[in-house]
This record gives sequence, structure tokens and C-alpha cells, in this order.
Amino acid sequence: MNNFRFTRRSALKGLGTVALLAAAGGPSFASPLKWDFIIIYGPGHPSTNNYKAFADDVRTRTNGALDITVRTPGELPFGGTEALTVVGQGQVQMSLGYMGFIAGTAKIAALPGLPFLIRNAEEANKSMEVLLPYVEKAVQAHGASILLWNGQYWPQNLYGRGKPIDRLDQLSGRNARGSTPEQADIIRRYGGAPVTLTTAEVPEAMERGLVDALFTGAANITGSKWTEFLEWGYLCDPHTGIEYVLINKQDYDGLPADIRKVLDETVADHRPKMAASLKKVNDESQALLREKLKIVDATEEDVKRYESEWAGYWAEWASTAGADGEEALKKVREVLGK
Repeated sequence: MNNFRFTRRSALKGLGTVALLAAAGGPSFASPLKWDFIIIYGPGHPSTNNYKAFADDVRTRTNGALDITVRTPGELPFGGTEALTVVGQGQVQMSLGYMGFIAGTAKIAALPGLPFLIRNAEEANKSMEVLLPYVEKAVQAHGASILLWNGQYWPQNLYGRGKPIDRLDQLSGRNARGSTPEQADIIRRYGGAPVTLTTAEVPEAMERGLVDALFTGAANITGSKWTEFLEWGYLCDPHTGIEYVLINKQDYDGLPADIRKVLDETVADHRPKMAASLKKVNDESQALLREKLKIVDATEEDVKRYESEWAGYWAEWASTAGADGEEALKKVREVLGK
């Protein structure tokens, strides 16, 4: 199955409606539906641009009948860790739920963040095919649904300033930012002190010396202009950075059929575009960081050792991830051969 398919709706009804809409100039309503879509990235960030392009296309294809406004941090009084809660309660219609930020509400969504389980885009695409139904079930329990997922080209790595490291055990004695509980466990296991920070909180924390290292993606560093305070990177690809575009289930189900169909088709069109864009910006960002920072690549031997060290953790984590945790992990390990 193509990983870009909109898996919640394997078949759409009324395929002839598109031609009718085109002939009539698109759907038209007396009062446009105005939706808010909160994200975790700032203005100008590559992912912000992707989500704005998606929202603009929805607006164009529906002739303004569905008007989605992308809200960057600070525009509305909601943080990244509230993404699932506020969209499920209908305070906003859409939100961007980064796997680690919503783990406190839907833990199984964070399974892609298990250390050294899903390390690259190929593994992410295979894993999400079997994992997505479990995550969908979890977010639906809070009144939301998954419109699309993203982030297979968003490998997470360790960056910092001060003395560079070339093994994870050199985290000992350092304060390091983890954006997920699982990243915090990596830091803790190798002797560091984890500090949980959202994307918007990182620059001030680095400036004040609260942390001197952090896990993040290369594209996030260049997009957020974090090269100003980072000096080195250790690339071991412990996991990808999956994020879910969440939508209030009642709002989605309540859309007029023609509008819902256009929204679904726009999602299907933009998912591969987002993936291609993210791959391009990640590749370019990693090349730039190799010029600006002292970059060390983990050895193959170290990566194999890390995978072995963390296999027991995967099983323990799954046992605490609700009724579906162990079953979901088993399926992911089967498709990955791990």
C-alpha cells in the first residue's frame, strides 16, 4: 500500500462530484467555514511553508468555502503538548501533534520515537502502515482523527555546544533537551540530565545555559536558525520524527460531502509533496551543518550496539502503552525484521 494514501478512507464516494464542482466553479456557501490549524513551527520554517501551501490549496479548491488559517506558536494560547486535547475539545479545528508532545495523551503515537527501532524513511514508511490504525484509535478516544502523518525524512540526532561527543555515553554529566520522554530516557541512560522543552523554548534555554545539547532534526536547526548557538553534532539516527495532522472528528464528519471530498483529495496530493520537500530540506540542511558544525557520524558498530541495548526497552515501553501497545510493537518489529 502506498504510504501516502489517506488510510482512514480507502475509498471515496461520489467521484463524479469533482466534475460537477469544476463546471459550477466549485462549492459555494453563504458563510465560509473558518478553521484554525495550530502548528509547532515558526514563520518561515520549511514545515510551516508546507502546511501553509496545503491550507492555501484547500482554500483555492473550495473557492474559499473552507478557509484554514495556519497558526504559528504564540498566535493562540495553546502549546505543542496540548495539540490533541484542544483539537479534540473543538477549541481549534486542526492541530499538529508531534509524536512526543502528544505522548502524555496518546502514548502509542510516540512508538516511532523508540530509540533505535525506526531509524530512517524506509523503516518509517513500513512501520506507519501497520501502526497508524492504532494511533487513530487512540486519538479518536479524545475526539480527534488523523488527517495525515509526516516526518519520515526527519531523523533526530544530537547537537550541542562545548566539547563535542562521538559516543552517546559521553552525555554523562550534561544537561540535554529531549522533546519526547523516550529521548529523555536516552539522555538519562547514558548519564545525562534530561530537560523537556518544546521547539519554541529551545533558544532561550540554550542562551541561559539550561541545556548544552539537544535532540532535533537537521532541517529544524536550519529552519529555526539554531546554528547561531550550536557547535557540533553526533549523527546516530536513533529515530525519525513523526508528526500527525489532527482534525476534530465532529468537524470533519460534519463537513458537507463535497467539501470533505476536496479536503481528502488535497491531503492525498500534498502528502508526497511534503515528503519530497522534507527530504530535500533535510539533505540540504545536513550538508550545511557539515560545513558549519563539527559533525561526527556514529560507527556501524556503535549503532548495532545501541540497537541491542535498547531492544528490551521497546518491550517494556509497549507494555505501558495501553491495550494495543504490545500488539502494535509486534507488528512493527515484524515488518522491520527486528
